[in-house]
Amino acid sequence: MGTDKTYRFRLAKIKVDKTIVSIDDCAFEKWTSLKKITLPSKIITLGDSVFSECSSLKSVSLPPKVTSMGREVFLKCTSLISITLPSTILTLGDGVFEGCASLTLVTLPVKITSLGDRLFYNCSSLSSVTLPQITSIGDKCFHGCSSLKSITLPSTVTHLGYGVFQDCSSLTSVTLPLTIKSLKAGLFWDCSSLESITLPPDIATLYNNIFCRCVSLTTVRMEGNVTGISSRAFEGCCKLTTIEAPSFSTTTFGNDPSELKAMLVKAGYSEGDPNDFLYGRPTKESEHNMYYDVKAWARTKDKYYCVPLCTAAAWSLKWEVTRQIFVANMPAIYDVDWMTGLPLFMLAALGPYSDMESIYNFLKQDPLAIGSMKKRQQGVDKRVQERLLMSPKAQAVQDERVYRPHGCN
Repeated sequence: MGTDKTYRFRLAKIKVDKTIVSIDDCAFEKWTSLKKITLPSKIITLGDSVFSECSSLKSVSLPPKVTSMGREVFLKCTSLISITLPSTILTLGDGVFEGCASLTLVTLPVKITSLGDRLFYNCSSLSSVTLPQITSIGDKCFHGCSSLKSITLPSTVTHLGYGVFQDCSSLTSVTLPLTIKSLKAGLFWDCSSLESITLPPDIATLYNNIFCRCVSLTTVRMEGNVTGISSRAFEGCCKLTTIEAPSFSTTTFGNDPSELKAMLVKAGYSEGDPNDFLYGRPTKESEHNMYYDVKAWARTKDKYYCVPLCTAAAWSLKWEVTRQIFVANMPAIYDVDWMTGLPLFMLAALGPYSDMESIYNFLKQDPLAIGSMKKRQQGVDKRVQERLLMSPKAQAVQDERVYRPHGCN
């Protein structure tokens, strides 16, 4: 189907032939005078950018058999006020309504399972939207929806992309379902009207700029144990005074980056991912401002490596960090590293950056460790003598028992 380009800027209405079943990519792109179009009932697919930049288009009647729409179908249709999508649609491509600045109302099909990237990007007049039982929302889906005041996400949502609600300056209320497992960076960036929020229990990490410049935010409630928090997660939140979480008591603090860091340290967080020490990985530069819950980490044991306190000693972590791990897991002070057979104070002394304060404090907590080493050596000498008196078969049985792979002590 084609029309001479010299007419496209003068056409206000058009009727598509009733035999057509699909409309190809960019079919009516930049027909700036087009105000209304009637599509035949047989159409089932709309390609990419079909009505892109049709800046005068106010009304579109989509046939009931449409099952799919490509990317950016109504990109920058700045006069489009409302639209009802047929229930037969199964997928919506990225940026379908991007830049539709006059769009106030849209009825989404009930059968779609996800919202694509930038679906309503800069739809500055969109004041409300009812979401079907979707499972995921793409990157920047509602970015710049400055008239959107509140939104309830269905209980089926498990994934939110990067910057989903960025620049939603009128957003005062968001209900996050319990099914959300993670929050991407920049999620509520510049949501200047957001006053408080409750995070689902499975959220483990708060990344950079999640609440950047949420200047009205006063309270954040964390239902679960957030084990990693970026010191820049609340950057520019000039009214934030209270964070409620199981990791630390209800905390009121002045909105200053240094005070937030001090509060995180007091709550048992430490800069740098302890798992990087456990596995011998260098800390990623992009995560240098992340603070991790050392207390939670200290209580875990790795299947193939040492308990965290033994690891802290072996890597000669400063006592400021090691003490937090020790307090959270005090019984581990009596553990001996099964890989080397050494107690904690010797691990600390032999580590790559031996820290005297840590060695001193380990011995202070377990002064009998030196005596234990002497007894252990005496026991080794005795076992060596006993072994010499064994038959080769008995020695083989003992070797199988001693060297059989086993977990941490």
